[in-house]
Amino acid sequence: MNRPWILATRGSALAMAQAHIVQRLLQDKGIETQIRVVSTKGDRDRKHPLSEIGGKGLFVKEIERELLAGSADIAVHSGKDLPYDLAEGTLIAGVPAAESSSDCLLTRKGEKMPERMRIGTGSPRRIVQCRKFYPDAEYALIRGNVDTRLRKLREGAFDGILLAKAGLDRLGCDLADLEVREFSPEVFLPAACQGILAVQCREADTEIKKALEDISDREAYRRLVAERYMLRLTGADCSDSVGAHASLEGNMLTMRALLGEKEAAGNAPFADYKQLCASLMEVLS
Repeated sequence: MNRPWILATRGSALAMAQAHIVQRLLQDKGIETQIRVVSTKGDRDRKHPLSEIGGKGLFVKEIERELLAGSADIAVHSGKDLPYDLAEGTLIAGVPAAESSSDCLLTRKGEKMPERMRIGTGSPRRIVQCRKFYPDAEYALIRGNVDTRLRKLREGAFDGILLAKAGLDRLGCDLADLEVREFSPEVFLPAACQGILAVQCREADTEIKKALEDISDREAYRRLVAERYMLRLTGADCSDSVGAHASLEGNMLTMRALLGEKEAAGNAPFADYKQLCASLMEVLS
């Protein structure tokens, strides 16, 4: 291809930071890209819970349409935003090295928290798990990008907010005035593919597929495959409490999963990830 590749992404600061990660990886391979910002349904409605404005694919469908129309050559997504079923004729070909999959609770430094602290999150998964640590807290909807949520915390609209550590790290947020409690994914299960980037392209574009494979990390790719399969088996959407986290030691896969308030865990060779996920679903169902 004799022109820069068009890279489609959402326009938030975090989405742009993620797009620039992929842009730099491709540039290191001698491939130039131009970023195309796409407004998605999830970006346009920042007032209502995600479950009320369309469920799966809220941050993806408009970007996929750009790919299918030929207006973009690749698309960069947060792995946790991807519905299991991608647009026909597309695939995830690139999975760069993952960032942390952990969730964090942020509070204002030096302040004593009230017994019934008000915690901002729009995630049923986070609410279910945070209640194990803060059973008396009130959980209230918060929408908006990372900067907006941090501003609301600093202004006192919430006593605490729950955010993904990967987003904070990618943005390089200054958190000197905040206390940050990081939860281990072993005790606070993240969303499937949290901290993992997924780069999508058209199946027919063999040159692009090869380039994206070249910037991929093997462990991150395997985690994405296994966690997305676990997500598929749950049949969950934005209104459900669902989480999945895969870890690898050599070819051995450990999978932990959450559905509702039930948790399950097991391990098997990576080659048997489908059977492992199916066995966990028997416990979760």
